[in-house]
Amino acid sequence: MKLYKALKPVIAIILCISIAGCATMFHGATQMVSIRSNVDDAKLYVNEAYVGKGSGVATFHKNKSYTIVARKEGCSDGVALPTKSFDAVTLLGILIDWGIISILIIDGACTGAWTQFDQTSYVVDPQCPDKK
Repeated sequence: MKLYKALKPVIAIILCISIAGCATMFHGATQMVSIRSNVDDAKLYVNEAYVGKGSGVATFHKNKSYTIVARKEGCSDGVALPTKSFDAVTLLGILIDWGIISILIIDGACTGAWTQFDQTSYVVDPQCPDKK
């Protein structure tokens, strides 16, 4: 009984650490991304949701894909596709539970935190015809 009481806090700490992946703990499951356009009055959209006119900020969830669009009347849309790469901090999960729960389940399947967006700032311009 004394051994159980002594190990109870240690077990609780180990459980708390193992239910959160390393990439999620250190870098989170979202990233803030700023978007702007060099074209006056360009409306900015992320996945067809309006972000702002000229500039804006959006929160990207690492387990989702996004399309950034800049629109202006009389111009063709400018499009940017944010790319992701592997977040090496995820590998710290090997030290916690050999990566079984922290990497595969938490960082991978649940939060997508094992990847991160390559850029946190985008400039997207609609393609306007030259007026002569």
